[in-house]
Amino acid sequence: MLKRAGVACLAIQLFVAPASAADINVGILLSTTGPAAAIGNAERNGTSFGASEIAGHKVNYLFLDEASDSTAAVAAMRKLFQGSSIDILVGPTTTPGSFAVIDPAVEYRVPVITLAPVNALVAPVDARRRWIFKTTTNDDHEATPLFAHMKKSGVRKLALIGFGDSYGDAWSKVSAEMCAAAGIALVADEKYARTDNTVVGQILKIVAADPDAVLIAASGAPAALPLLQLREKGFAGKVYGTLGATFGDFRKLTGAQGDGIFVPLSPAVGAASLPDGHPAKQAALEFIQRYEGKFGAGSRNIFAGSAYDALLLIERAAPAALKVGAPGTPEFREGLRSAIEGLKGLAGSRGVYNYGPNDHTGLDQTALTLGQLQKGEWVAVP
Repeated sequence: MLKRAGVACLAIQLFVAPASAADINVGILLSTTGPAAAIGNAERNGTSFGASEIAGHKVNYLFLDEASDSTAAVAAMRKLFQGSSIDILVGPTTTPGSFAVIDPAVEYRVPVITLAPVNALVAPVDARRRWIFKTTTNDDHEATPLFAHMKKSGVRKLALIGFGDSYGDAWSKVSAEMCAAAGIALVADEKYARTDNTVVGQILKIVAADPDAVLIAASGAPAALPLLQLREKGFAGKVYGTLGATFGDFRKLTGAQGDGIFVPLSPAVGAASLPDGHPAKQAALEFIQRYEGKFGAGSRNIFAGSAYDALLLIERAAPAALKVGAPGTPEFREGLRSAIEGLKGLAGSRGVYNYGPNDHTGLDQTALTLGQLQKGEWVAVP
């Protein structure tokens, strides 16, 4: 029997009293402060819909903030396991934090559902990464519809500007590979910090390189900065964004100047514009209805969807894990890991999940389509 309820997971509750041995303890480790706070808080909202009970076992959601810091993420992961005997971890938010918690996950033999996007977190599935899963698409999944459109549109020269961290570095790699395959010259690769308030220097270099198109590898409000300064400098070519541009204040900050940008579109954001036969459309519409019913019209976003789907995976996997061990035991944790790895055909807000021994991403190319910002709305386009 599954019951849903809002997540009651204040950090102060963690060490007041130990939970019952029969309870399932889910650690939630997110960046609710620091540079990635906007993403982390959206993810925390997404955890508001987890099951309060699974197969007769109460579920405790135990939250800690990792403050967008990889060192803090490791400390928090250890605190969650040593203080509360978590059975599984959801998070961290960021790619650096997610890489950082792999070692303690292996040490404690605790499965982790990271909310970060980079494929290297889960592939190849080896002795360490066997404990790590994710509910996000890979960089190449995002890049595929963008570069297909570039090639179709006759783009010959591309410039890239992205975050100066592992997220941006991953996009530098995938862009170089995709450009080589599509016969497109990558004429500039610029970086900026998530907290920068200007990228004029980088934009001047990009404009000087005379590209046909620019790809912005960033998320949320910081993704608006390069676009606005490209427009200010008179760039008239095509602009592409990564999935993160569909989140947060990007639309608000760019206004009409944002219209026309092409992005990979997730069902969690653009379900209504997808064809009725799309395999995740109904599940995504349910997520959007529930999420916007609680947090307001237009509040849906991919990051909340990732967290929502992570708890859906746990909800589906826990009954099988309970057959091999009790919560709080190594057997139960291994049971959860194995059960998630065996999930097939599970429709969530971001797509249909099909995990396997060599696939801890679960999502494939069907989870994304080409989208565009049109009159302030994200819609699927041919």
